[in-house]
Amino acid sequence: MKLLAFATFAVSIGLVAAVPVDEAVAADGAPEFFLIRHAEKNHDGTISAKGMKRAECLINVFGKNSKYNIQHIMVQTPHSNSNLSQRPYNTTLPLANSLGIKMDTPCNYNDPKCAANVALKYRGGNVLIGWEHGYLYEVSKALGGKNVKKYPGDHYDLIYNQPSPYTSVTVTSEDCPGLDS
Repeated sequence: MKLLAFATFAVSIGLVAAVPVDEAVAADGAPEFFLIRHAEKNHDGTISAKGMKRAECLINVFGKNSKYNIQHIMVQTPHSNSNLSQRPYNTTLPLANSLGIKMDTPCNYNDPKCAANVALKYRGGNVLIGWEHGYLYEVSKALGGKNVKKYPGDHYDLIYNQPSPYTSVTVTSEDCPGLDS
């Protein structure tokens, strides 16, 4: 019932309904991209207690025993004087630590072309991209996504999945217990 409700929601806002994720990297070595928004936030832009729970949940969603096979995490450049720019980093840090990988932080949040250029050069496994939701769909489009809809402002749980050749985007939920309905 939960998946049906999500699929109905996804279709109602113009997103593609959920489909299974293939664990393997494409035969040509091209990674699969998974794009997520930062976790829930406080009014000052920092990650809230609910957001910390989501960050911990991502370990189960994308961790070593998941179907996603994440080998690389890329987030927007966090700036020490901006809580807003730090949210994707803070959201994915527990996952990066659990996977034993260093995060890549090469681009500012408002430079989706930079994000796509860096991501498209990566070979070596699937990539999780954490970004500010207002630009997340722009990153997806810069990767080659067609008909990508804006990430809804009232959601924190959606995963945009872009397998090679990156034109098709499917949407699923992180399904974090107690956070996602």
